[in-house]
Amino acid sequence: MKKAAVVLVMASLLATAGCKKSSGNGAKASATTASTAPASSPTTPTAATGPVTDSDVAEVDQIIHRLDTELDRLDSDMATGEGEVQ
Repeated sequence: MKKAAVVLVMASLLATAGCKKSSGNGAKASATTASTAPASSPTTPTAATGPVTDSDVAEVDQIIHRLDTELDRLDSDMATGEGEVQ
C-alpha cells in the first residue's frame, strides 16, 4: 500500500512540476469570460522517462515528512487558537 501511495504522490509531483514550467505563458482570462477556443482533441500521454529510483522514493518520502510535520504544526496552532481562521 505504501508503494502505491508513493507512486501516486510522485506522479502528482511530476504533473505539478510540468504545469509550473509552462504556466504564465498563456493569456489570462477572467472567471466570468467564456472560452471561445475550440475544444482540443485528447493528447497522447508522454513516454515514461525511466524507472523510479531509490533516490526518487527518498525525495518523495522527505517531502511527505515535511508536509506531515507542517500539518501537525498547523493542527497544533489551531487547537491552541493561534493563526487565522478562514
